[in-house]
Amino acid sequence: MTDPQQTSPAERSDADDVEQHACPKCDAQPGSPCRSRGGAVASAYHTRRFTLVPRLKKALRVPTPADRGPGRPWRPGTPPPAPIDYDLPSADIRIGYARCSTLGQELDSQLDALSKHGISRDKIFSEKISTRVRVRPRFEEALRTARRSRRTPRTAGSSSPCTR
Repeated sequence: MTDPQQTSPAERSDADDVEQHACPKCDAQPGSPCRSRGGAVASAYHTRRFTLVPRLKKALRVPTPADRGPGRPWRPGTPPPAPIDYDLPSADIRIGYARCSTLGQELDSQLDALSKHGISRDKIFSEKISTRVRVRPRFEEALRTARRSRRTPRTAGSSSPCTR
């Protein structure tokens, strides 16, 4: 591992701030990226580690910069990779499911919470159904969609498999 260099606060990236802390999951030491079980550099920092940085607590993921790949020396302060284009195959696919059991319960707060995480309401599977009902049709449909999206590689420019 190389000695960390001092960088000015303006030059610090998310990765630099995350790497100030040791990772409680993979035991990566401060100044080192998170590791997978096999010891390779992980593609994203473990959640417990980046939540130690106050401004990143609400982030859904913090990617590991490309220059921190296995076998390559790296220095703190390097720019993070460009954001992932959500139309590309490597982008995260988000499928939402919301349910409530009685007519007196409201579904809108769950739908609003899922919408805040980048899932449009037309891509959220929702239903009002009793807890006594064993088969939940919209839940099963959401699972089928998730399985289909894992099996079928998407190509750039194609529509999301989550679109109904």
